[in-house]
Order: sequence, then structure tokens, then C-alpha cells
Amino acid sequence: MPTDSQHRKKAEVNRAFLATIARDDYPEWAVVAAFYTAVHLVERLRARDGGHSEDHRDRLDYVQRNHDGIHTAYQQLLRASMLARYDSRGDFFDKFQPEDVADVIVGRYLAAVEAYVAARLDA
Repeated sequence: MPTDSQHRKKAEVNRAFLATIARDDYPEWAVVAAFYTAVHLVERLRARDGGHSEDHRDRLDYVQRNHDGIHTAYQQLLRASMLARYDSRGDFFDKFQPEDVADVIVGRYLAAVEAYVAARLDA
């Protein structure tokens, strides 16, 4: 089972990768990188509780039960990521424009998860 520090490192690598993605050209991949950054941040919290998520549903339930302050942000990241990964590009662009990725997905939702986890684990 990965540790808090292993999840922290993975979140940092994913965040660094996110910064390299041309969001105008590949907004779907930016969404996916933002989501997986959040996944490892949540797993940091769970590792501190002595656990590890089995899958996305289990992780979302954990967030809802134990970290309601980021439930909406995390759930929106999950939904956007599922749309980016599994639906058509047209379906994705029906919901998000490239500026939405920067402003909403990264700037609002991922930022909320990052701030929440930092306040609890890095302070």
C-alpha cells in the first residue's frame, strides 16, 4: 500500500505534467492530469487514515464520508475526467472549452483539493 509521501510525490509529478500540456490543443488530457493529481492528493489523506481506495467509487465515497469540504470539487474532477476519457471529443467540447479547463477544472476544482489537503497534511 503506497504511503502518504509516495502519493505526495505522484501528485507532484502529475501536477508538473499538467503544467506542460497545451490546454488549447489537448484540454481533455489536462482534465485527466488534473483528476489524477487530485486522486493522489485524496490518497494521501486516506494513507494517513491507514487505508487505500479500491477504485474510483470507493474513493469518492471516502471523500464524501470524511472530507465533505472537497466532495463537490473532487466529484466534478471525476466527472470531467470520465467525460474526457470515455466520451467523444464533441461531447467533451459540449461541456468544456479550453478556458474552462484552466479556470474551472484546474483553477477552481483542483485548487480546492490542493488547498484542502495542504491545510491538513502540509501545515
